[in-house]
Amino acid sequence: MTANYIVQDNVVDEHSRDLIFAGDGVRLAGQVDYPQRPAPTDGFPLLFILHHAGCDSRSWYKPFAEMGLKTGFAVFRWDKRGTGRSGASGQGSTSQDAVNAYEIALEQPFINRRRVVILAQGAGTGLLGSSFGLFARLQNPYGVILASNMLDADDILAIDTRTLIVVGENDWNPSEQYAAAASTAHQKAYEHGAAAHVIKNADRKLLQTNTESSTIHPQALSAMSDWLQELCPTLKSI
Repeated sequence: MTANYIVQDNVVDEHSRDLIFAGDGVRLAGQVDYPQRPAPTDGFPLLFILHHAGCDSRSWYKPFAEMGLKTGFAVFRWDKRGTGRSGASGQGSTSQDAVNAYEIALEQPFINRRRVVILAQGAGTGLLGSSFGLFARLQNPYGVILASNMLDADDILAIDTRTLIVVGENDWNPSEQYAAAASTAHQKAYEHGAAAHVIKNADRKLLQTNTESSTIHPQALSAMSDWLQELCPTLKSI
């Protein structure tokens, strides 16, 4: 049972909960945040964030979380092993860590598990592509956002759900391959298809390149927000 994975559950306030839970042989830390509005009768749709590789903790994904909350989604983000408040271990699978985190997210109160969107960034898109069946076995996501996508026209076919691709114009991976060709292949394979956005003046991590501040490009966040609202149109009237 999922409850066996939870080590600690702290209610920070009525809109946020801190969690300590079991990864694959390592203790992981995360949080779920809720919009500051009454929960729908069937629960909030959920945005689950799947990290890029590297040492970024959940705090780096605050702009994505704020975007999701403003759109009407609850948001689950967490610290990968070796980052933030999570433990470190050379044993165990980071993919299984992510699946455990997804399972914990699905079991949170006030969540509509049939309206879950996974937002994966960078190497997280590769992890999702190679392990999509493990996530879908728990709950097939209602949609997927591939930010800084690393799945090409062949690999993206593992993602059997509604899909949005958002890449930076200045990403070192060519947008022709990881946005245009990938979305076209997905559209041909599935009725739900895929949409793609190439964000001008954005880099590998969707940070703005035409300003001195290191912030997520607002057009990238806007593309995601608009797509989420189209995915769950009832949120527009909230």
